[in-house]
Amino acid sequence: MNSEANDNEFQFSGDFNSQYINELYDGDYQLIDETFTDVANEYGSMLQNVVVCYRSGDVRALKSAVHKIKPLLGYVGLTSLQNECQQFESNCELESFPSLHDDFASLSSRLSNAKAHIDSESSRLSEFVRRMG
Repeated sequence: MNSEANDNEFQFSGDFNSQYINELYDGDYQLIDETFTDVANEYGSMLQNVVVCYRSGDVRALKSAVHKIKPLLGYVGLTSLQNECQQFESNCELESFPSLHDDFASLSSRLSNAKAHIDSESSRLSEFVRRMG
């Protein structure tokens, strides 16, 4: 009986918050698949914008770029990384941001790694939905 239930449930990998995703989309794998595809398509340009804003040295623009990418992380259940973005945003509000470079290096590395994970998970999810249908 358990194996039948498992056949109808997608097992999200790594840092993806499965419970959050299933609650957010009420287990609608078609919608989850479409969302992952959309996020995968938009993520690269938004990530590039974050990097461009950092390189420009404009902390306000950087804060805005991080703010814009943050919801995409939530849509795919990367809630831990979404929280890190929120913390980085809050730090951008400080008059003095002592560890901007270190904090950004860590965040940008995680955001870059997330791109590959989102792409991979999107492919796995599409295959799962195709087999279900």
